[in-house]
Amino acid sequence: MRKLISTLGVCLFAVSISLLNAASAAEPKNPMNAPDELAWQLFLQVNASVQPGTGGNALFETWASDHDTFQLQPQPWPVKTAPLALKVPALRAAARALSKGHAFQTVQVVPGATDDEPSEETRRNKEAYNYIVANKLFTVSGLKAAFGKTMNFPVDSLEVKANWYPVVSTKDPKKSGIPGYTGALADTAKVYHVSTASDGVQYALVAMHVISKQVPNWTWATFEHKNNPSRCDILGCKDPFGAAAAYVAPNPASGQGYADCKKTPALAALYAKAKIDPAFANYCLKGTQTDFTTATGQAVRLGNSVTENGFVNQSSCMTCHSRAAFDHMGKATTGGGFDRLTRLASIGPVEASWFAASTSGNPPYAPIVVGQSDLTQFATQADFVWSIPFCAVDDTVSPVPRSGCSGK
Repeated sequence: MRKLISTLGVCLFAVSISLLNAASAAEPKNPMNAPDELAWQLFLQVNASVQPGTGGNALFETWASDHDTFQLQPQPWPVKTAPLALKVPALRAAARALSKGHAFQTVQVVPGATDDEPSEETRRNKEAYNYIVANKLFTVSGLKAAFGKTMNFPVDSLEVKANWYPVVSTKDPKKSGIPGYTGALADTAKVYHVSTASDGVQYALVAMHVISKQVPNWTWATFEHKNNPSRCDILGCKDPFGAAAAYVAPNPASGQGYADCKKTPALAALYAKAKIDPAFANYCLKGTQTDFTTATGQAVRLGNSVTENGFVNQSSCMTCHSRAAFDHMGKATTGGGFDRLTRLASIGPVEASWFAASTSGNPPYAPIVVGQSDLTQFATQADFVWSIPFCAVDDTVSPVPRSGCSGK
């Protein structure tokens, strides 16, 4: 009898291990353990063709832009979106303002062709849009009411920040002005995803950030077109899942260009199933970020050569966005993630002194701990979403001005 029980115990243990292994193999990848694979899945999802086979709009282009979101009376979803509501890249404008000793301002002008003219847009899916609208985070009065409360977007929220470049060069209308592209003007849409703005000008997608709320501090992924001359400069490119060359070291000299990011069989299989503009095969993942630091405390950096042009070496998507906050008057408390004293971008872990002051020391001692009794909160974090403090319509004054993020 004892021998039989022992034998049954061994069998049940073996069966349990087999079932456990089978269950583990069937579970979806955790975004923290497979961030590059998740990044590509999201890239293919947000860029899926609205009308497959036409090479037309990608899904994210039908989502709500900052212009659509930050209105006195936002439309109920689905929002009737405008094509390419471009503005000056927010981080570049912030860096330029700080370098002159001025506070951050969002600059809004007619789309143009240079780095200092509009080339950027931010769009969000239904879940992210509805959260902002339901919590009245689109106006300054709404932010004043939300001060001191904790924001937490739904886990299926997605945002895309896209950077575009005009297809036609202002210097020679017969040629493309896209950096790194030497092909024929007529072939641009074969190489780049191209969209037409409200001014009738065609723009080519050159860079893209995709963020997802699948983890509390969001997941961060940045993509660039393979032709971007500075694609892997400074930080290199890292993509163990999708690139045959998992790591590409930066060139000794900047702006020299890089070889094509040849896709792995695993990524090629995902592309084969996707209903997507074929031109999207020419985009590369530069890197992903799921934490502020490594396990040994080293600050993680991630920066796009287009979106973070000029400060890639001091760029951390997660740290920068962690500083998105507003005060009791509903106004932004920082200049785009840049420190107003050092004028450098923030990298590394979040600092509690960005949001609260302590009477126990001057400056406040570190670390500030949960439940500390002598804290005074002066900033509320906007759950990593910069558009909230930067784009909220100021309905506390009369006449009410348009949001600084409104498209032209």
